Amino acid sequence: MDNLKTLMDKRQYQLVVKLTESSLEPTSLFYRISALLALGKGEEALACIKTNQKILEVNMAMLMRIHIEILCLLTKFDEAYEALEYYKNRPYVSQEVEELIKELPQMIRLEEKKNSSMRFIKDEDLIKKLESDDSDTVLMAIDVVRERDINLFLDYLQNVMVKFPQQSIRSLALLLLVQKKVNKLMKFNHIGEVIEINPSLLEPPFVGDNFNQIVKELDQAYRNPVISENALQILSTHLIYIYPMSMHVEIPVLLEALFQVTTEYLKSDENGHIEERCQEKKLDADEAKKLITDIKNSLDHF
Repeated sequence: MDNLKTLMDKRQYQLVVKLTESSLEPTSLFYRISALLALGKGEEALACIKTNQKILEVNMAMLMRIHIEILCLLTKFDEAYEALEYYKNRPYVSQEVEELIKELPQMIRLEEKKNSSMRFIKDEDLIKKLESDDSDTVLMAIDVVRERDINLFLDYLQNVMVKFPQQSIRSLALLLLVQKKVNKLMKFNHIGEVIEINPSLLEPPFVGDNFNQIVKELDQAYRNPVISENALQILSTHLIYIYPMSMHVEIPVLLEALFQVTTEYLKSDENGHIEERCQEKKLDADEAKKLITDIKNSLDHF
């Protein structure tokens, strides 16, 4: 599986598709679906889900999210609502899945609205959307800009990156420029401090050996797929919030901090005392508690 993650990081999508052609293993299938999406083969990704639905349900939360996202991407909104109804009627899996079932209708409606109101929007009207004070409107505009000539919108994205009040929206605007490899010095409001960055020189989050190692050790350390999946989502939120800065903390400390935050979020019985766990593993409890505070702050203000 590590090889598939490495290949995805290196954008070897065709190779991932080839290697997973006959796979019946859930993780490999999820990589296959992601690779097909990266290649613009949404219908094939959807077919992979339909063929392997029962296998993929071992990770119900991930399946639900990616299934609904693909249907929205393909503008199959009626089918998205039907799929959501199917998941609603499945037996209870976890609190995470229950929360997701509550969130997904809003996501479908948002994508439906974006498709109907912004698909054929003129550039000048799209600029007005980028200048909006509403986070959903700006987020939709950023998604539409992704498919157009980025250079026409740089000044307006710059304004979002500096002046929009919500850090997550500022960060997502920056990530778009990183994805487009915009080679220009720009300003970015990073948690209240305006810094200068060149998007083309920034490494995207969620790639590289260090992140892969964190994901691998996270799975091994927790041995609970629900906690692991939620911890990864919490970590991803934190990394986007602090981007383009990175964390400077040892992985064992990060794992303990993430475990604490995640189990508190899930109200899990596995939640214990961070001081005791750190003492047992000879880790710096103060460093772990500081990281917990930072992660919770990013979740609160995202």
